[in-house]
Amino acid sequence: MAGPRARRRSVVLVIAAVTLTAIVLLAKGGASGQPNNSEAVQTYLDEVRPGVQQSIEQGADFADARSEASTLGRDGIDRRLQRLMIEVNSTLTSIDTLTPPPSLRVAQAYLVAALGVRAKAVNEAGPAMDSALTVEATPDQGVSDAAAALATVGQDLGLGDRAFNLFVQTLPADSGISAGAPWLTDPGEWTPIELTAYVDTLRSSATAKPVYDMAMLAFQTDPAAVSVAADGTQTIPASSETTVSMVIENVGNQPESNVTVMVILSLAGGGERTLRDFINLAPSQTRSLTLGPLPTDPGMAGTLVVEVEPVAGEIETGNNAITTQVQFR
Repeated sequence: MAGPRARRRSVVLVIAAVTLTAIVLLAKGGASGQPNNSEAVQTYLDEVRPGVQQSIEQGADFADARSEASTLGRDGIDRRLQRLMIEVNSTLTSIDTLTPPPSLRVAQAYLVAALGVRAKAVNEAGPAMDSALTVEATPDQGVSDAAAALATVGQDLGLGDRAFNLFVQTLPADSGISAGAPWLTDPGEWTPIELTAYVDTLRSSATAKPVYDMAMLAFQTDPAAVSVAADGTQTIPASSETTVSMVIENVGNQPESNVTVMVILSLAGGGERTLRDFINLAPSQTRSLTLGPLPTDPGMAGTLVVEVEPVAGEIETGNNAITTQVQFR
């Protein structure tokens, strides 16, 4: 197992590589002789802004998963991190495909590096948490290995934050984009002593403790959205027979019955249209469901909420609903 010096050397090498890439890109941008195109810069900033916000929100989700690991249990934290990994990779892909103007090639390089390191951290967090939540033959067996694995995750979080800050600092002063809260919210929580204590705490909680947690994973309307604006607003063809399909998961370890699932369309001009059904879900079960009809007319606009209502004893409710702005044509 690599020691602290080896890990520090790895981090330094990654930073050096990112910096060298940025210098090369900057040199190419300067050599091109093309003037800074304010319109191209603004277009790039508009394209990159949703991904930046997504990464900030994903950092908050990661911090919540770490703090709630003892409540979620091994299976619950696995599913939580797997979903987060899909989201982080999706954000990385959307940013990596952008073509920045010459003046922002360095910024783009820093951002892709930040998102790549953050994706690596989430990927490493899965097995590290598995190890932390696995009680071996004796309670203290494997604690140091689990703590060391989590320490590597912490190092990656710090490196990702550093690259993300460099991205923001390289943007124009009036870009309106900020770094937001760091993924490494409290470096003190990722020291060897604190991580050893953290693993000990998780081991003591890794029992058959009941966990209650429902999640709304995804939804889609029929007719489907024909476009999605930069702010997430979906444009959907109007229909008297609009339906909403969704995927719900029982993330907890207890069976749930008569769980309420709702679709709520709150119209901008006032009024509300609601669909409701009740389902049963076994532990870890995922179920698809379609509700309708939800009559819509051209020109209608408002907020669409697809929700699975919290069950008794549920603590984590942030993943129970998906809210989207919609307009119908």
